[in-house]
Amino acid sequence: MPAVSPDAFKDAMRRFPTGVTVVTSVKNGEPRGVTVSAFASVSLEPPTILICVNREARSYLFISTSKIFCVNILSADQQQLAERFAARIRERQFEGVAYSIDRTGAAVLDGTLAHLDCEVDQEHHAGSHSVFIGRVVSLGLRDGAPLGYFNGHYDDFSLRNL
Repeated sequence: MPAVSPDAFKDAMRRFPTGVTVVTSVKNGEPRGVTVSAFASVSLEPPTILICVNREARSYLFISTSKIFCVNILSADQQQLAERFAARIRERQFEGVAYSIDRTGAAVLDGTLAHLDCEVDQEHHAGSHSVFIGRVVSLGLRDGAPLGYFNGHYDDFSLRNL
């Protein structure tokens, strides 16, 4: 049986609708963020989540070194933030971006539906990525519609017309 090609695998995974997050961290006082769709809850006791980050991304080094990260769950009107943090901006990534700081020191983006501020409990390597298991030390939330991603496009994932 032939091996699964990376392109075929990517095409298959694009058919799974996901929410959109920006994961932030900080190192030596410099904030950093990356758009991440590989995010899930792990445990309620204690509150634990996981994220997957490409080890070639600059954000990887920030998270791996500082041992903290914050998952910012984007609202439907924050597509521009998803695109900004998916781009390879090397310098002044947060210029013009409104944010505050919670317990760990990682950036909490203004206007998100929720944020989960975490301390890294474990890191596991899997192919080109690392899976970070984070213990949630603080969080915040508000009402609104989530930003979604499906088949290469952003969309408003609100539950309308039910």
